Amino acid sequence: MDNERRSMPICFTPGQIKLLEDYAKKNGMLNSSQAVEHIILSLNKN
Repeated sequence: MDNERRSMPICFTPGQIKLLEDYAKKNGMLNSSQAVEHIILSLNKN
């Protein structure tokens, strides 16, 4: 994902952050930001 397109802050509840962290770990990602990018990109493919 281009850095230029990263312009909107996203807010999550503590529970949602935990889900993102778990998703990131399960899929070999370094952090929750990568999980968010992965999820958004997968939505764009549909």
